[in-house]
Formats: sequence, C-alpha cells, structure tokens
Amino acid sequence: MATTATPTEDVARRLTLLAGIVEDRAHHPDPWHIGRLAASLRFAALTAPTYPIQDGRRLPAETLDVLQEARDLMEAHDFHLSPVGIDYAVAPALGPVGDMKPLGAVSEKLARDDFELQKRRNTVIHSGQLDAAADETVTWALTVLTAVHYKHERLAAVVAADNDRPCNRGKTPFHLLAQQRYAEKAAARARSHEGGKLVVALAEFGIPAFLHEDRGVSCVLVAVDRSADEGEAHTGPRVLISSGEHADRPAGEHDEPWSAHLYDGTGEYVDELFVCPAGLDLSAECAQAAMSLASWLTANADRHPRT
Repeated sequence: MATTATPTEDVARRLTLLAGIVEDRAHHPDPWHIGRLAASLRFAALTAPTYPIQDGRRLPAETLDVLQEARDLMEAHDFHLSPVGIDYAVAPALGPVGDMKPLGAVSEKLARDDFELQKRRNTVIHSGQLDAAADETVTWALTVLTAVHYKHERLAAVVAADNDRPCNRGKTPFHLLAQQRYAEKAAARARSHEGGKLVVALAEFGIPAFLHEDRGVSCVLVAVDRSADEGEAHTGPRVLISSGEHADRPAGEHDEPWSAHLYDGTGEYVDELFVCPAGLDLSAECAQAAMSLASWLTANADRHPRT
C-alpha cells in the first residue's frame, strides 16, 4: 500500500534534487564553492526528516542553520541560480513561496520582460509539477524556477537603473498604466453604485476593497496590507476612499472626485494620500484612483505594518 510522504520527507527530496541542480548547472570560477553549496543542501536534506523538531519549529534547527549558510553562500557568490530555489525546496514544511512581484519598470520593454518572467514562474507553480511523483519532473520545475528567479533578480538591477534615468524619474510604472486601462473598462461594465465601480477597478490591481458605512457616511475601505478579510481590514492601517461623505450613491450622482485618506491601526487619521483630478467620467476616475492607490501601496505599504 502506498504511503504519503511527510512534509519533512518532501523537503528532503526537494533539497536532494536541488543539490543535483547545483552540481549540474551552477557556475562559479572556483568549483570548491559549488561543491560546498551542494554538500550543504545534501546535509540539510539528511537532517530534515531525521533530526528532532523542537520549540514549535516546522523543520529541525540543524536543518534551518545549514540552509541559512547555503543561502548566505548563494547571496555572497553568483552561481547563476537564485537562492529562492531553497524557498521552493522547503515549501512543503514552511509554506508556499510568495508571488513574484512586478519590478515597477517605467519602460515598456523592461515591463514586458518582467511580465514574461512572472508568467513563466506562474505556469510552473500552477502546473503542480513541484508535487509530481517523478523526480525528473520535480527537478525540471526546480531548475526552471531557480533560473527564472535569477533572471528576475538581474532584471531588477536593470530596471532600477533605467527608472533612475532623468527622463524616467517620477513616471508611473508601465504595468500600472496597462492595468488602468483594464480597470476603466471593468468599472464601465459594472452595474453598480459609485463605490461598487471603484471596488471593481481596485480589483483589477489586485487590491481587495470593501464598502464601509458608519453613521450615514460611506466610503471604500482598503487594508494597507491588502488583506482580503474585511474584519482584518478594519483592524490594521487602512485607506478610506470617499466622494465627499459618500460612496454608495447611484453612479449618475457622483459629483465629487475620489479622495483617499490614510488611518493607522487605531483608526487615527494620518494623512491625505491623493485627490483625483476633476472632470473625469466616473469609470476613468475609478481607474485613476485605483492606479494612484496601487502606486502608493507599492511604495509605502512596508512603512505601515500591521501591529
């Protein structure tokens, strides 16, 4: 009868396969560093399912220590492989790897390169091949992921330099401009009141939003950490977007531009983030508000953590 592998056994398997990828595909002028890295991964694979797990950890302390040494080595030396490969190897025990974030390129060519790498990564993740029964399939998935993330890390440096050119400073990232067009079309299609159209536009940017009403004043509520849980959205740093004191009027009655205001986790007012330009039709204004908030969250969300 077939048995199901434990999370630590799955980690051990992936680490062993990753060590083989290092031996086959890593580049370094000193082969000793490649051997050292592969040996660290193999030792971590050995300890993961056999050493005791203590203090609420999901992997043995010895495994985590060795993996940190391996990660430090990969960050100190260019092996032409991304350290994120380790994250995919330990995911069965520590949880899935987060999404590959857009780099915010303002140049179309670099933005499209960024998008293609994200698409390739997502294709591998959603294919389920990391969980395949055949080692060859899992090896292929880990190989692609370590290579794609390496290219994304290299591209990030190019994007940073290009965005810092005098002609590009202050420009809106290209991917947000593209999303703005989709957001405007989505808002136009939505058969809803003014706040509902804004919620739809925000969704095109991957921003969960909720219609909130308190003592006759209505607004659209967004958690700074983009929580999709409405209860959580009310308890951490948040942005309230309103048209005057309203967000629930019929779309045809929208007569004041959307304005966004930041509040801290206790509900205290912090600052005004933006006011949309006057004179836009509602769908365009919703798209503009959504893009403005997406830009602000990308640049500033880390400065307002949930506590």
